[in-house]
Amino acid sequence: MALLTGPLAPSAPKWLLTMAVDSDLKREPRPYTTTDHMQLTRVALSHAACSDEHRAQYLQECTDAQLAVLGRRAGGAALIRAVVAELHRRSPTGVTTGPELLTAPTPAQVVLGESDLHEDVFVAALDCLPCGPAVHDGEEDVEVWLERHRAASDAWDSMWTGVLRAQARHHRRLLAWSAQRPAADRVVREHLLGSLPWLVEPALLEEVATRDLESFARAVLVTRISRSCRDGLTPVQARERYADDLSASSQEERDYVERFLDEEMQSGYLQSMACRSAVAWVERAGKQTWRFLLNPGEAQHFGRPREWLAPQDLLAALSTRFAAISLTALRLWEPDTDSRYPTVRDLCWLQAMLLHLPEIPDDARQKARLVVQESRRALSAWSRTHGYSPSHSAWEQSQRTKEQINTIMPLVTDPAPALPGRRTASLGAPQDLGFKKLADADEDVLVAYLDRHTGNDTLVEEAMLSFAARSYRKSLTFDDVLTRHSAPQQALLDLTLHLRRRLGGGPDLRRSWVEIMLARPECPTELLRLLPAWSALKARGQRYDTTHPAVAAYVTEMLGDSDAAWQRFAASPMSHAGPGAWHRLGDLLDAAVEGTAWPTPPPVR
Repeated sequence: MALLTGPLAPSAPKWLLTMAVDSDLKREPRPYTTTDHMQLTRVALSHAACSDEHRAQYLQECTDAQLAVLGRRAGGAALIRAVVAELHRRSPTGVTTGPELLTAPTPAQVVLGESDLHEDVFVAALDCLPCGPAVHDGEEDVEVWLERHRAASDAWDSMWTGVLRAQARHHRRLLAWSAQRPAADRVVREHLLGSLPWLVEPALLEEVATRDLESFARAVLVTRISRSCRDGLTPVQARERYADDLSASSQEERDYVERFLDEEMQSGYLQSMACRSAVAWVERAGKQTWRFLLNPGEAQHFGRPREWLAPQDLLAALSTRFAAISLTALRLWEPDTDSRYPTVRDLCWLQAMLLHLPEIPDDARQKARLVVQESRRALSAWSRTHGYSPSHSAWEQSQRTKEQINTIMPLVTDPAPALPGRRTASLGAPQDLGFKKLADADEDVLVAYLDRHTGNDTLVEEAMLSFAARSYRKSLTFDDVLTRHSAPQQALLDLTLHLRRRLGGGPDLRRSWVEIMLARPECPTELLRLLPAWSALKARGQRYDTTHPAVAAYVTEMLGDSDAAWQRFAASPMSHAGPGAWHRLGDLLDAAVEGTAWPTPPPVR
């Protein structure tokens, strides 16, 4: 290397160039690594003393992977021209994609697996790629062709996944190249959106997403025209009714819609599919092309979230746009009551719509309930068929459906709009919530929910009580919630006064509430008097065997030097559990000092 780039840079003997190339080409591959960088071969084949004939001869001995490495941008002009020529030489023309390409990729596929290609090599490799799956020739048995076509389509998708992943810096050029090739254009766009959107630069991701959303209008038009024919119009009358929409469409879109007005498309099964076009569009997008855009957290690598080139606010904006067209699909949704085999299929996109739509209209809430009702009916029918099936996948599908329904219903009943940003979950209507459900909620979900329901003091009070059931949270504190109340100090007094009615439960809940009150920077006397006596006296100070200093000081102050008062207080009806556990500290101290009858415990209701 030092000789060829130093003293022998102007001229070098052929034997030295041959030795340099052979040292790379005949080297044993290293385990657990890809092809070597082959710097010595690159320098030798780019050397001015290397003739075109020898350069071509050496490249013919390279494997496809070695040819890809030599096609990197670091190669000299003569070497790059030779790599392009060799790639064309070893690439057959007119090859259609088949399943065999999964295990035996073409040279162009291998070359495009190299991420740092020279521009000329990149363009040449694109031109040498195989064509899409072959169309039916009209003679082959249809079922045989369909089976082969499915396998070829899988290979076609796999090929483009690899190309787009390796050529991340060329996504825009790949999109421009595929625009003239419909079979490639569809797959490239779907993969940029659905397979690796985190690798797509923000502006391009937005362009591709916008283009994809525009195709929804065609599905809506097909749905409306097909339903008008189903409901009694002839195809001619349907054309007249939707003449303005058809004239505003492109010729390609008009041709597509016209296919659904053919006589053969008026049969029951095909027409029912056409009537569902808009809903089917969002169903497929929610599960495939838009899956990661709607749920970025699902994009993971070895259990860790992927880093996106697109910022979070762009993902949120795109998700909101998808939710807006999903709202249109929801309004076009119809129950499939005549189906003999109902399926659960509309929960995925419905959940995405409810999560990402800033405000949910009342009619959409009602329609969403119908979708859930239909899904439950389908799940019930499906369970009757598979209820005793030992299949683990059947059980998983049933559980997944139930979990989706349990997530969707709170979103439907949550009446307030989300603040700008992304809503990940909802807890339902505030009037249906208790402190136990709030205690089970994730911290981020609880904070977002409180933000959406600012001004609801009853909800804030339930959130405060939830700390008795779950005192530890990573960053949210009791006082953070307390400050959301319109009258925080009065709220503390009211909750503690009616603690048995509002909190209830066993000793652990009472103890937690008392500890929260005593741990605050200030626990005024009026609040201290309202605490459950047993729990307050059992609250510990800095040492485990000491009473909390605030409680000890107040009890000492109240009972003073009166032995009778101390004896009466020791004999009070307070207890660890049962009704006696709810006696308030102040009430018992007053009765002990004044010698009056013991008060009754606070009522449950």
